[in-house]
Amino acid sequence: MNTFCSYYNQKICSSCKHLEVPYETQIQHKSDQLTKLIPQLNSSILQQPVFSNTQGFRNKAKFSVTGNLEHPIIGLTGETELDQGREILACPVHHPKINELAKSLPEFIQLTKLTPYQIKTKSGELKGIIIYYSSDSDEFYLRLVVRSKESIDRIRKHASILTNRFPALSCFSVNIQPVPHAILEGEEEIFISAKNAIHHQLGKLGLSLHPQGFVQTNQAVALSLYQTAASWIRELKPKTFVELFSGQGAFSFFIQEVVEQAVGIEINPEAVKRANATALENGWTHLHFLAADAAKVKDQVQALSPEVLLVNPPRRGLGEAVELMKELRPKTFIYSSCNAETLASDAQKLGSLYKISRAQMFDMFPHTEHFETLVLFELI
Repeated sequence: MNTFCSYYNQKICSSCKHLEVPYETQIQHKSDQLTKLIPQLNSSILQQPVFSNTQGFRNKAKFSVTGNLEHPIIGLTGETELDQGREILACPVHHPKINELAKSLPEFIQLTKLTPYQIKTKSGELKGIIIYYSSDSDEFYLRLVVRSKESIDRIRKHASILTNRFPALSCFSVNIQPVPHAILEGEEEIFISAKNAIHHQLGKLGLSLHPQGFVQTNQAVALSLYQTAASWIRELKPKTFVELFSGQGAFSFFIQEVVEQAVGIEINPEAVKRANATALENGWTHLHFLAADAAKVKDQVQALSPEVLLVNPPRRGLGEAVELMKELRPKTFIYSSCNAETLASDAQKLGSLYKISRAQMFDMFPHTEHFETLVLFELI
């Protein structure tokens, strides 16, 4: 079967492994998977899923770089020793603006003599490329992931070629990743541009998005996710709110009009710093973010006595924070999950205390088995 993706048709890329399945059928399969994992999600609890566009929906792209300086290959790493890599410069699920920028990069790589990294010999410089395009703001950031600082001066010298060609490219950085392991990003970020963030518009909310900050790959569906959580919380009319695993604070920012006081807790200090800066920039003095392990903040959370608590854990789920939830026993809490299996496991662990009163699926990742789920738990 031919699909809209030539890379899939030619067996160059199989990342979208359900591409041949009609989109409505994909949604039904995901809904069936969710209800199989969490049987209590009957039709009165599980609301209609939020659909995505099926093409051009990814605002973020991560590429490996292989090949050689004469022919740099931007796309996927080869699967065998003889496989030099697979070029993906016009992915139909990437936003078209990302593809435009990606197509210009082989020439820039050659100009700056950024030799692609060779995994087998542990030689070369350029390991990967990360691009994010904020649709409503019309701004890019571009990150080149390199092994050392050897190429920084050459990149600086020729950066204007890209920034002049792409005026929306307002943030350009080089990420230093020296270890030979399969880790895409390092800790050190060197900015080539004057700006170290882009303006990221989500509905009425404007944020500063730093290249090292977490951001959902599907901007349109992410907006729906945040707005839905805010509408559920608005109905509850709480005065106090706590967000665990808050990242850069998106959920808290969307509910700031609803509550009198809110605290976000996140283990990454840089994310906390940026969240507090955003709150300060917008004059949201009733929002505050703390750098701490979400599983070990019992005293801080109890001090606020939140009427609503929201958790947004990574794929592994709540982990030790399940015990925190059992101790705190908030009357209502909302769980935003990117992994239905760990969501189901956590729901089972909390099943003696909480019932699910509302849930909704958000198809952030069409053509794959992945999706986001938002669940409202109420104390029994």
